[in-house]
Amino acid sequence: MQQKRIAFRPSHRNFFLILPYLLIVLIFIIIPIVLIFVKSFTPTSAGGIAQNWNFVDIFIWEKILKSFVIAIVTTIVTVLIAYPFSYFLAFEFKGKITKTLAVLFITAPTWTSFLVKVIGVKTLFDFINGYQNSTSGDIYTVIGLVYLYIPFMILPIYNILKDMPKNLIYASKDLGRTEWSTFIHVVVPYTKAALISGVTLVFLPCLTVVSVPQFLNSSSSGSLIGDVIMEEGLLAQTSDISLARASTLALIVFMLIVVGLLIYLLSKKIFKLILRKRGAR
Repeated sequence: MQQKRIAFRPSHRNFFLILPYLLIVLIFIIIPIVLIFVKSFTPTSAGGIAQNWNFVDIFIWEKILKSFVIAIVTTIVTVLIAYPFSYFLAFEFKGKITKTLAVLFITAPTWTSFLVKVIGVKTLFDFINGYQNSTSGDIYTVIGLVYLYIPFMILPIYNILKDMPKNLIYASKDLGRTEWSTFIHVVVPYTKAALISGVTLVFLPCLTVVSVPQFLNSSSSGSLIGDVIMEEGLLAQTSDISLARASTLALIVFMLIVVGLLIYLLSKKIFKLILRKRGAR
């Protein structure tokens, strides 16, 4: 006897419920991306479309590569600090008041202005080093970015861990797994979605961050691609070629992120196919 398939037909009520969210996505995500694409391929008073792209030289590609490296390093350091802290906060800290206070201190840096936090970090390092403008080197950029964005890594992981059923951990240990093996094979997979969310919330802002590298890293090469886009954007108020070039840089970074995401998804799918073939043997 064949089972009848019930087709899902969204009602008018459901459509009107999701309509505000569709409008937000359309206005604040899709339309800006389309405008960036159009502007980067629109001729300007300086010449044809080639003028919008020929400034992308080795200097620009070095800034893009450096931005990716610093964003990756910052994300890794943030994970290495945030995950153990979230784990101990969820399982080792006793009492709701203690955990609440810990979460308040964690999120405290997000309550103040972005500029105030950066000034505070630079002032601290200048005080430690004993003189002003002492922060020279990419290490200060990484430290500053970790300080700014670590709450966005801790909170998603902690919110998942605090609601994780303890029976999963007890069962794993009863089956003979060690503490470390339980952490790797049970805890980490359980928090996979939170970890991906935290990585996204840290990596993307660090990739296109503005002003922080130039402020914390006083060396002449301290700027990243976000600073370059910002400089072109400021000139865009009076220059259409600068607006086109800022759009071009934003489009290049966006396409690199999309390509990286596609490579990740493709490699993940290939890895699963390989495991299935090995399992079939």
